[in-house]
Amino acid sequence: MWIPKPIYDHAPSFWLLLGLLFLTGGIYLEFPDALRVAYFVFAAFCCGHAVWTFLARRRFRRQPEQGSLREPAEPVESPES
Repeated sequence: MWIPKPIYDHAPSFWLLLGLLFLTGGIYLEFPDALRVAYFVFAAFCCGHAVWTFLARRRFRRQPEQGSLREPAEPVESPES
């Protein structure tokens, strides 16, 4: 599925912001204990997903390109005439 680049680039920030909002909502709002726990669990999920997405993108972007023609994997020997 294709999504626009600005949305793709800011997705980890969105998940982190959503997690922080649920965390502060669970702390400051007067909810019953079960709903407060649900807020904390969802906040942990959102923040974890943001960190996982950020690290996965960083790991993928640091990989050297496979099949690159810039440098051969093995030295090429020229045939002698």
